[in-house]
Amino acid sequence: HRIHHNISRTPNNINHLPIVNISPAYHVSQPTEITLSYFYLCYKTSKFNSFFETLSKSTPKFWRIWFNLGIIVGILAMILGVGVMIVAGWKLLIGIFRIGTWDNENHEQTRFVKRNFEEAHQVESNEDHQIFVPVIPGVTLPISHLIYYLIALLVCGILHEAGHAVAAYCELVPITDAGIFLYFFYPGAFVSLSSQFLDNCSSVKKLRIFCAGVWHNAVIFLLGTLILNSGIIKLSMSLTGYRSIEGTGVSIISIEENTDFVGILYPSAIITKIDDYELNDASLERWNTYLLQNDKIINNTRGFCSSEKDIIPSLDCCNINAAHPYGNSENREVLCFRRSDQNNSHYQNELSCRHANPILANMNEQRCEKDSDCDESLPTCVLPYTLLGFPRPVRIYFKHSPWNGNQDENTQNVLLWLGNLKDLWEIIQVSILQPRWSWVPLWIPLVSELILR
Repeated sequence: HRIHHNISRTPNNINHLPIVNISPAYHVSQPTEITLSYFYLCYKTSKFNSFFETLSKSTPKFWRIWFNLGIIVGILAMILGVGVMIVAGWKLLIGIFRIGTWDNENHEQTRFVKRNFEEAHQVESNEDHQIFVPVIPGVTLPISHLIYYLIALLVCGILHEAGHAVAAYCELVPITDAGIFLYFFYPGAFVSLSSQFLDNCSSVKKLRIFCAGVWHNAVIFLLGTLILNSGIIKLSMSLTGYRSIEGTGVSIISIEENTDFVGILYPSAIITKIDDYELNDASLERWNTYLLQNDKIINNTRGFCSSEKDIIPSLDCCNINAAHPYGNSENREVLCFRRSDQNNSHYQNELSCRHANPILANMNEQRCEKDSDCDESLPTCVLPYTLLGFPRPVRIYFKHSPWNGNQDENTQNVLLWLGNLKDLWEIIQVSILQPRWSWVPLWIPLVSELILR
């Protein structure tokens, strides 16, 4: 890069106009720095400057078109973003106004938080006033997904800043250094531009540099969406150490420790059905829908034939409240049931405590709509009795993995679990890919998909 000094062109020096070669700071290797302070860790280096410069010079015509597209996307994103912020602010104000005037008596409901079932009261409010959902670990983002979310943030941040760096070199604006940082647990990246050279750029050149980051974010989003929806992950994994069980069920990847499933369900087992909901076509989607959007599903209302021998004289199990979310029975295998004889409305509110396993965790179960549908040995048609927002019994049908030597992989099994459906979704991580051999890592397909999502 050369600059011409402002030397008056007189006859004495017109032939001696000096051309000064500038050696900008980016040609001098800056020392690598590691900064550590309270809740902050930063790594800064100039080692990547030459890489960004070489990349920008490799195909200059391509980069010119590429970053011109970035200007268009950046301006459209800015306009759209301002519009969305206005709408979001308006809806938020409407939501606040509605909550302030809400009739608490008619809209207060009880729900339980996670598996410790601490009582919490919340005012029902229409969530349609929310456009932005904050990422809160343990609330809007499962704790188990936090590490993948942070990895995705770091990768997106690096590619975002790489866009600024390459665009800057394309416009002959050097960068002094680049780096990554960790603030609390939030990761990010940065590049430092030479303000001296940046100030001399035209408006269009500045736009190419400034819009490059959000343009790269848009490209990441499009590529991620394409990979997730095209089946590339499934195809690539199927050609290696995994096989697809799409249409059969979902394969267990991991199970949360210190839960009732440990020692009963094992990794690589296949869950084929939840309650009466078959996990056949689009297995993973159906798994997520049933556990996370169960209110949108029309559930089977058929009852179960039960023997009089299953009845417990006490009604303590039907005493379901905040203090006793599972009922007040000392026996965990005893649940509350209600009669389900559709021909006799008198029986609809009749409650009884019964041993649950012979009724619900039974591969030879008899289903019914009325008592007459049952045989003499199981004469009563019943359904589990639960209250909205409280734990409910869930039947999980599964097959063991091929290398579980103590069990037959073709035999269907069923277990009964009592809890919240969303908790079940967090406890058991699943995939539509099952390892072909026992030594193949279980986590690779799941982690790949979660980071992309």
